[in-house]
Amino acid sequence: MDEQVLRDNFERALKVHNDGTGQLFLDSLMNFDFQYLEEAEKVKITVPVTDIMFNPVGFIHGGIYSYIADTAMGHLCAAFGEKPSVTLELKTQFFRTTREGEIHATAYFLKKGRNVQFVECLLEDEKGKLLGKVTATFYSMGE
Repeated sequence: MDEQVLRDNFERALKVHNDGTGQLFLDSLMNFDFQYLEEAEKVKITVPVTDIMFNPVGFIHGGIYSYIADTAMGHLCAAFGEKPSVTLELKTQFFRTTREGEIHATAYFLKKGRNVQFVECLLEDEKGKLLGKVTATFYSMGE
């Protein structure tokens, strides 16, 4: 692990963090790059694979996959839903890991209801190999 790179990322994440916005500390620390595809109603996140993602046996920690996907799906509901939403349930399926390159997360609606959204997110490596699939139910909060 390159200590100086980690310190630089930490300092940058502290500076840009802003509660209640898309500028969150952990997203910035991990260098999330967001794309909002309006016509398709999809959100894509690209994340470089770094040493801070690995568990003790050398695989990307499952919580990292879940965090990336939940973030992509949450941004999807916020960008293309009528009201702010929260995650009600989340299911993550792990297919493989990667040790380098980038993770690409693509979130989209399976069913977009007025109060409940069913959402899916595919996680792929930079070669398009499927790393995992996450499905979730989101609830639109009242005014």
